[in-house]
Amino acid sequence: MMRKKAAGMSTSSFSHRLVGRIVRTSVAAVGVLLGAATHAMAQQAFVTLHGDPKKEAWWLIADFHPFTTEVRGIPANQIRKNWCKATEFRKDLIPRDLLFEDGTDAMEESKLSFAIEGQFDGTATRQVALVGVFQECAGPKGRFILILDQPTVGTPNIRFVSAVREDRQFGVLQKGKDSSIVVLTCMQCDDFSILKWDRKKRKFGRQPDPGVQ
Repeated sequence: MMRKKAAGMSTSSFSHRLVGRIVRTSVAAVGVLLGAATHAMAQQAFVTLHGDPKKEAWWLIADFHPFTTEVRGIPANQIRKNWCKATEFRKDLIPRDLLFEDGTDAMEESKLSFAIEGQFDGTATRQVALVGVFQECAGPKGRFILILDQPTVGTPNIRFVSAVREDRQFGVLQKGKDSSIVVLTCMQCDDFSILKWDRKKRKFGRQPDPGVQ
């Protein structure tokens, strides 16, 4: 009798453990799905429009919402101490119907990009210049421009940072003459500046009299 009772208790205990494992596995699976859904929602909400894109250019009414805490492996708070989020602009984060007008890629036709590569300091080291949106831990947002060295291994080295608080954070880049970088805040306008390596000062800086080359 004692053996039968013990066997019954063992079966019951095993059943409880099995059910517990199933429940834990299900909860974990739900957590993964929710995490993926949250990430997807964050990407889908990266840009919102405050106005009618049929009446105004979309980049003039766009508000961007950074959702990443690093840029190309560099933590946001290492770029600027008071940053909590920073997201590099990428085409896959922006709705296709905004980037493509009448079936054509407006950025590509204008030779504009969110990131451009080159040897901008005149050395053998290649750099990448990129633009994006940041958010300070206190809340304000704005546009940033980074120029990074691209090592074969390890985290990129920051060569230049420019950050401005802006309600309109949109920005694009274009290659200029003499290894310069043209920075535009719109797709079709004259609001731009030029970044170029200063050999005497040994650093990147803005040209005093900008002009698209």
